[in-house]
Amino acid sequence: MWTQFLRVHIVTTIMQSDRRTRRLKVAIVIVMAIHGYLVSSAHAQDHALITASSNQDWSTVMELVQQGTDPNVARADGVTALLLASHWEQVEIARQLISAGADVNATDDHGVSPLERAAQNANTNLVGVLIEAGANPNAALTSGLTPLMVAARTGNLDVVRLLLDNGADVNAIAIETQSTALMWAVAETHKDIVRLLLARSADPRQSTIKGFTPLMYAAQNGDIEIAEALLAAGVDLNERSNDNTHVLPFAIVSSQDTFALFLLEHGADPNGTINGIPALHAAAGNVGVWLGDWYRRHGRGGLYARFRRASLSGGQRLPLVEALLAKGANPNSRISSSAMIMSYIGYPKKGAFEPFACGTGDLLGATPLWVAAYDMNGAGGQVFSVGESRTSTSTDTLLALLNAGADQHLTTADGTTPFMAAAGLGRATYTPREPRGVRSPSAEAAVKVLLEAGADSTQPMRPTSPLSMGVRFVG
Repeated sequence: MWTQFLRVHIVTTIMQSDRRTRRLKVAIVIVMAIHGYLVSSAHAQDHALITASSNQDWSTVMELVQQGTDPNVARADGVTALLLASHWEQVEIARQLISAGADVNATDDHGVSPLERAAQNANTNLVGVLIEAGANPNAALTSGLTPLMVAARTGNLDVVRLLLDNGADVNAIAIETQSTALMWAVAETHKDIVRLLLARSADPRQSTIKGFTPLMYAAQNGDIEIAEALLAAGVDLNERSNDNTHVLPFAIVSSQDTFALFLLEHGADPNGTINGIPALHAAAGNVGVWLGDWYRRHGRGGLYARFRRASLSGGQRLPLVEALLAKGANPNSRISSSAMIMSYIGYPKKGAFEPFACGTGDLLGATPLWVAAYDMNGAGGQVFSVGESRTSTSTDTLLALLNAGADQHLTTADGTTPFMAAAGLGRATYTPREPRGVRSPSAEAAVKVLLEAGADSTQPMRPTSPLSMGVRFVG
């Protein structure tokens, strides 16, 4: 009897405990549901703020802020309503968001800040609002670009001045490129900004990681006015970049002949080099064959996107050659970098008869006369021999070099003479068994000049003579 009573009591107690546990569980579930609803509603409201900002629905943005939505809510990539307002140049919206507590220094995952967007848009009013609210003028993108660099590129003088007046570092250096605000201003030809930056002690000698200096950007654009400002700031015309490039041949290969003459008049070294190529070579003919590696190293993006490879004409080359010779350029200087015809297929490793090199091997050691003679051959930059022969130099250039003492018996590393190059050795072709008998009037004119100057048409070249080259390659 007692045992049965105890059993019933225990069962009853357990059942009551289970009911209390179930009620507790139900209560917990209800509380969690309410909390989840509230959190979900808040998140939905926050998400609505970003959505409205992205859609430029500014009236909704203001309504949400007035309802207490957190103005600092961000997208997964860190983008905030203030950043979007700055992107879309909404000055008044930016003011309202800042008044509601928006963080003016919040950035996205790439380090983009509201101030950077305002500088990108060259919006003076917006830049002023953000700086007044405490925006950091030196906050950089992950690449190292600062608002001042961005403003120097986009070109609003007032924005640049405003940033400088509020503590922007005029000599800040981008992490990835080592570029500065001055370089961007020079590259974009913003002369007034260049002068302002120099007046605020910008360093005119800084070099990018790829070897570009402010003066080289001026040379690339042929901007003599900016170059004069850089010289007045103490730039040395003969100071080489960190990859040993001299600005004079760089100006020439950038097709800026007037700028190159300006440099010579102001004391530039007439024997300066780029990638081992002296200025006289660059003036005498197309040196693209020797610049291949240099082009690849320097790329074509960002500050380098506008680099020009266009060739000078014969009428532009002759005055340059004469000016360089008058200033003391060595007519028998040699190129110190290796190269081969059609170098995108291979590199010189097998001597005179490198595959795909059309009878030539390593062109190391070419003289200015060799470069001009090869250009007269009409093959510079040409792949299909059935195309029309073309040249960017002239017999007058050949004569100027010969009259200055150029030795036409000096050869490249593979034993090729200027006469061989003019006669047709090295003429590019791509398709096997493609006819090579293309008439080249410029090559014939060059051969005549060189023969009259004493060229030896029977000189052997492992194992071919210039005469046989002319028969095979010119026709």
